[in-house]
Amino acid sequence: MDFDPFGWIEKWIPSRWLHLIIRVFILMILCFFLVLHIRRYDNFFLKPLWIIEGFIYVVFLLIYVLRKDPKDRSRGFMEIVPPLIGSVLPFALLLSPPSYWIVQFPSRQYFIFCWMVVASSLTLWGLWTLRRSFSITVEVRSLVLRGPYRWIRHPIYLGEILTAGAVMIWRFSVTNVFIWTIFVFIQIVRARLEERKLCTFFPEYRRRFI
Repeated sequence: MDFDPFGWIEKWIPSRWLHLIIRVFILMILCFFLVLHIRRYDNFFLKPLWIIEGFIYVVFLLIYVLRKDPKDRSRGFMEIVPPLIGSVLPFALLLSPPSYWIVQFPSRQYFIFCWMVVASSLTLWGLWTLRRSFSITVEVRSLVLRGPYRWIRHPIYLGEILTAGAVMIWRFSVTNVFIWTIFVFIQIVRARLEERKLCTFFPEYRRRFI
């Protein structure tokens, strides 16, 4: 039997209601983290980073209020589990303390956090461009080829990898190097699965990128 939690639950709950339940659940989580983020203003060394991360939460909220139901939802272990792991794995980088050789030098901290601002801005631009087409798991809604997608296949993933890389250096440890490496691998796998599905539904995507 294929790994398909949505399909199993769909036997008892209509898909329309199931999509709504998932959306409301995610919105509640996002609201919680947005409030938490707002309260952490004083903890941010570089305030533009606080602003960018706040905008990311706001855009996520808009996405889950407005987004379309998928043309083809995720099915199978690889289309569901690795993307879910990849969406939370970067938070594990925060479990290690900041590196002494970073925090003792304000210029180094400034460089790292400016790096995070630039990388997070790329993620924010990609999210805003996708908006109603965004999904965490491997799904198809509509083809987006504007904004950063004119030049970069996966600007959100690239921005997340670069941001996580900055966090890994800021809180450097062998464990964090391992976590970041696994995260990069998951994002590459996730991107390949998405490309394969997009090629199936949108031949123009194949003609442009593959």
